[in-house]
Amino acid sequence: MTAAAKTRERAKRLKDAPLAQSPQQIRKNKRLFQPITSSDLVTFHLPRFSSSSALGLKGLPSAGVETASRLDRPDAYRYSPIGIGRRVFSGGSSPDVSAIPPIRRRHPTRRVVRSKLSLSLSDRPARQPPAMAFSKMWATPKRRRAEPEEQHVFRPEWTQRYLVVERDDGEGAECLVCRRPIVATRERDVRRHYEAEHEHYEAYAAGGERAALVERLRRGDALAAAALSREERAVRASLGVAHLLALHGRPWGAGGLVRRCLEAVLREALPEHCRLLDEVDLSPESLAQKTLGLARNLHAQLVTRGPAFQAFSLALDDQAFVGTDGRLLVFVRGVDQDYEIDEELLTVVNLAVQPAVGQVLRAIAESMARAGLTWDRLVGVASTGTAWLTAEDCGLVQLLQDRAAEARGGVGGSSPLPHCAGLLHLELMGSRELDVGGVVDAVAGWLALLRTRGARSIGLKMLLEEAELHHGGEVSLLILGSWLRRGKALKRVFSLRRELECFLAEAGVPPNAALRDPLQDPDWLCDMSFLVDMQGHLAELASELRVPGTFAFTVMDHICAFGDKLQLLRAHLSAGDLSLFPASRELCAELDQQGQSGRELLASHRYQEALARLHARLQKQFEDLCAVKRDLDMFADPFSFPVENAPAHIQEELIRMKSSSTLLCEYREENLGSFYAGLPPGCYTELQAVTFRAASLFDSSAISDKAYAYFLKHQGRLCQLGTEEHLHALVRIATSNFEPRLDDLVRARSRSLA
Repeated sequence: MTAAAKTRERAKRLKDAPLAQSPQQIRKNKRLFQPITSSDLVTFHLPRFSSSSALGLKGLPSAGVETASRLDRPDAYRYSPIGIGRRVFSGGSSPDVSAIPPIRRRHPTRRVVRSKLSLSLSDRPARQPPAMAFSKMWATPKRRRAEPEEQHVFRPEWTQRYLVVERDDGEGAECLVCRRPIVATRERDVRRHYEAEHEHYEAYAAGGERAALVERLRRGDALAAAALSREERAVRASLGVAHLLALHGRPWGAGGLVRRCLEAVLREALPEHCRLLDEVDLSPESLAQKTLGLARNLHAQLVTRGPAFQAFSLALDDQAFVGTDGRLLVFVRGVDQDYEIDEELLTVVNLAVQPAVGQVLRAIAESMARAGLTWDRLVGVASTGTAWLTAEDCGLVQLLQDRAAEARGGVGGSSPLPHCAGLLHLELMGSRELDVGGVVDAVAGWLALLRTRGARSIGLKMLLEEAELHHGGEVSLLILGSWLRRGKALKRVFSLRRELECFLAEAGVPPNAALRDPLQDPDWLCDMSFLVDMQGHLAELASELRVPGTFAFTVMDHICAFGDKLQLLRAHLSAGDLSLFPASRELCAELDQQGQSGRELLASHRYQEALARLHARLQKQFEDLCAVKRDLDMFADPFSFPVENAPAHIQEELIRMKSSSTLLCEYREENLGSFYAGLPPGCYTELQAVTFRAASLFDSSAISDKAYAYFLKHQGRLCQLGTEEHLHALVRIATSNFEPRLDDLVRARSRSLA
């Protein structure tokens, strides 16, 4: 009998098989029917049968491809007859196991090759297309849909990104530009609306400009935020160039170079857009006027913010160590109801004409009035500590204190403002106190000579290049002295003292009574090493005081810690311990090789007196800050502050705050400003008045150091300016933390031309 005949005979026998089965056969068939999961599905092929009756399986569903939606039904079973492999059944009820004839599995594997059953013409079904084969794609689990609350939740960051806000009823979002509701609050829907209708607002990419745009749209100022025309975009581009030139101290004539650079780029990359540059005005006259406009815009933002300040303080920086024409920079630091802090330039007073102190006070008062600042909210002053500022009778600080006390309704001088005299340029002041041998002046003279004669040593050449890089090529004795008193410049000179000695010998500089042949004098070398080590400690303190975003109590902590450090340094010097003086330790090792005792020289009383003078000056300059230490401690940690040490009118609010576990959790989780801003309104008014005063005190010298660096690096550029107005504009742009609102300037220009 042939194989085809055997197959037909077996199919016929399966069709006519009786239903009665033995218990062993029934148990065997039960094992073949198990609940199926998605992981059990593998690739297999179905035979060409239109129904289970072709195989003699009565009551079973048709042999077809089951959809994935039926896989999770509880009535799904698997069956493994001969030549079929695993197959999904999903009938209305579980199949009758006893009705299945005993079938022996031919192959132990799950994947079975489709059997080629040769049936007779009468038994063979109608020709059908090949059955679809399952793939592993069907075997993967169904992807779980996102929950509705995850898919339709408004995100706050969409406000600045897509210019939308959440609706009051919580149903969807609303566009700030066209006021059109967006029902489906999914990011793709919001993004689709923004890209289709308002993509031109991508021109406002900077963070400050974007926030200002959102604020105007919230107020309903859609006209001012409308799309810019082609001419207005060209004006905006020229304003951006003027802003960059001002930030980097470049002359307005550099606008021509910028134009040529842009032409070279566009000619190669985008030749079809080269004509766009014809509409951008980058002439020196136009850039000068645009710089003034940028400065006025920044000052207008300060005028807008000024009336919202709950308290503010002033910083007086006369730039005594720069070496340029005398100017007094007045900075303001204010805090509003939400404890948002702003530090900006208030005004610049020209001291070259030697104005009287009363005239300077009048100029400051006029600037405060223009910015909407009242004298009764002035709570503190910081300065460089120079004599004309701190004079007890007629100093500018004393006049400010009297004016503020008078505005608060008290007698002048009865409640003086806290004056922090050493916060600005502390590193320079400390270096002057510790320079016992005139080291900086001598080294500055040698570097000036080195710059005129030229240097052969690579180390000295690199030292001069660094000095010129920090000061824009304009190097003078005063500028070199200021540079040597900051950072690690003097330390580099100390490491190059051998090369410098060779240069002086080659240049033929004779030793005299003033120089005393210093590089051969052990006493002078000890003075230099001592100053190098102490400037390193001062640089660490200055870097800590230069960090913005902190509050005045951190300044007090740093100053107290440095005072204790000075006491420790004095004890080490007197005991001959140079572990905290690395440069002095190196010099002592060299002197010991020459048979001289460097430790005895460093134990001189001159260095002890210098450290004592610095400590006493720091205590005097920060004594007013120590007077308000109670308020600073209460502001820093109200939950640990003793109630009995608080003022009587604050004790009840402090007790109520300490008893609130909710406020304690918020204090631990949030930053200090956010915690006080989130207090219930009207419940802690007396305590918040204290915190406003503490938060508005200057806590760093960051803005003053920014102005100092700008003056030093661009001194030649600032000296070439024709008017004081342009100088004030450049300094305001360089020190401002605000972003200029270019669109306001463009609209104002368009209205003026109309």
